[in-house]
Amino acid sequence: MEQVEVRVSGMTCRECEQRIEKALTRIDGVVRSAADHRAAHVRVMFDPGRASESAIRSCIERAGYTVAP
Repeated sequence: MEQVEVRVSGMTCRECEQRIEKALTRIDGVVRSAADHRAAHVRVMFDPGRASESAIRSCIERAGYTVAP
């Protein structure tokens, strides 16, 4: 398992956190995610054999948020 922390802007409340966490559950290989709108980041635990950091970043962007490089 690997863990990545992604800086995300555009989250303003708990509903934003839940939207991102729900979107990430759709990626095969994501084991756990925790979004924090106050700290502006998302932590994701994933199986690198089935998911990638780029897929995680793309998923968050498709949910309507901006991912820092």
